[in-house]
Amino acid sequence: MSSNRSINEPTSEPHLFEGGEETPSKWVKIGAIVCALAVAAALLVGYRFLHARQLARVRAAQQTEQAAKITAPAEAQILEDEARLKGSQALITGTIRNISDKRLEALSLEMELKRRGNPQATERRKINVEPGDLAPGEEGHYSLNLLSSEWSGARVLSLNSERRAETIAYKSAVGARRPAERLPQGSPKIVVVPRPKPKGEEFINTPDNPTRVP
Repeated sequence: MSSNRSINEPTSEPHLFEGGEETPSKWVKIGAIVCALAVAAALLVGYRFLHARQLARVRAAQQTEQAAKITAPAEAQILEDEARLKGSQALITGTIRNISDKRLEALSLEMELKRRGNPQATERRKINVEPGDLAPGEEGHYSLNLLSSEWSGARVLSLNSERRAETIAYKSAVGARRPAERLPQGSPKIVVVPRPKPKGEEFINTPDNPTRVP
């Protein structure tokens, strides 16, 4: 007879660590996701708060600068002459007078030009003042030639100095009028019936209100 196995003898080898390392439960994963979302939301709220505060500071600075421009005393006077038409050209001229008690240097004008047939279409140009440096009481001049068939108007936007980071406060006034045409002496008198000017000869050139334009 074959010997019977011992009662205490195990029938099979035990399998230790069958499942490997234990994985995190689903609640731990959910908690990690919630924490990550909370951190992202906090960062987003903080960014928006800082952005809004910075924007408020910029707006406050701009309002302060605009208020200073309005209350700043005029340092120059701009006399804008009436535009003169010479053939197909419109001649824009004017005078800059230093009415302050300090020297104004490297002066230039920024002018806005209006397209004929489309008032909404504009162009800005920089016009140098000659001479560019003005002592108190001195005057400078500017001039610009335009094709009257392309442009219908011009106005001064600002007076600038390359030596300063801000525009110069000025007041404007009407300068020289367009000279009247005179007939040679001894010519017969001609009676002319006034009539509206053709659109091709109209050119608007009027000074702005005496305030500083930013």
